[in-house]
Amino acid sequence: MDKKSTIDLHVEANVEVIREYLEVQFKGFGITDKPDAPLSYTFTVMKSADERYHLKVYWAQLSDQSHTPERTQQRLLADDVAGRMRGKSQGEYFPWGKH
Repeated sequence: MDKKSTIDLHVEANVEVIREYLEVQFKGFGITDKPDAPLSYTFTVMKSADERYHLKVYWAQLSDQSHTPERTQQRLLADDVAGRMRGKSQGEYFPWGKH
């Protein structure tokens, strides 16, 4: 397997962990996500036009081999990402991770 596909698989695994975390934390919300490689990956959770939250995860965090899906899950909880997303104004992104 070449290096690019290994990194792509690693990013996909971390994105899936983040998506699952958001599904649990924002029950009843729709979730969309969009890659903006090589800068970031954005997630939007929305229940209505008035209730929507955004998360921007930096690509460096997703692709870093030391950030395993398990470590990503632990950091989502430890950093209270969902709580911090809720603390942002509507339409404002919560940036998470290293740039």
